[in-house]
Amino acid sequence: MHKGWLIATFCLCLSACATVGGLQPRTPAETLIGFWDNQAQIKAAPAELLRPPAAGNPYPWVDAQSAHFFGVKAPKIAGPKDQAIYLVWRSGGATSPISRQRLWVFRPQEGGGMVMDFYAFKTPEAFANAQPGTAAFQHITLDDLTAYGPACSLPVIKTATGWTASIPAACSITARSGRKMTLSAVLTLDGERFSYQEHGLLESGAYAFKVPGGPAYQFIKKGPAS
Repeated sequence: MHKGWLIATFCLCLSACATVGGLQPRTPAETLIGFWDNQAQIKAAPAELLRPPAAGNPYPWVDAQSAHFFGVKAPKIAGPKDQAIYLVWRSGGATSPISRQRLWVFRPQEGGGMVMDFYAFKTPEAFANAQPGTAAFQHITLDDLTAYGPACSLPVIKTATGWTASIPAACSITARSGRKMTLSAVLTLDGERFSYQEHGLLESGAYAFKVPGGPAYQFIKKGPAS
């Protein structure tokens, strides 16, 4: 009896310590927060892949990217249980020109699932210098963003070592150019590694874009958010 009580107490302690000590699994947003780059991928890539990005899909390519993700408060976009993160990517190093700015919102669903909504900025320059702790997102509304609707929400799936999310096949949009296309994107978090690839496919079957044009970006985490 005494031995069994000790075992039970030990198990309860492990459970409590895992919660209090922060050992519980992180959410995808918490995992993404920080600095990333794909320098290891670029150094290992064959020379024929290291070509400039190109519209459509004329040839395979991959370029150097640095990425910064950090959590933001955007109460008019993300509810109390949602997690919003702002991302800014740069072509090359951490001080290179901006190549991408997005708002990603991870939304828990009933039954334990999760989806991720993504938004582009109508005036991205207004957020170009945003830093962790900024109040710049406090008053942002859907009028300030390009939203893609529930058909384009990415179901987020837990894996053995992280998370994966993909845009559903039914995601179809009309671009500013007036062209209709289906969007596809796949992102995977695997420990301190993050892969990403996206494309837009026109009604003709031709690529409007494919980023990158070769294998998916392979980012490695370089440090915390600040």
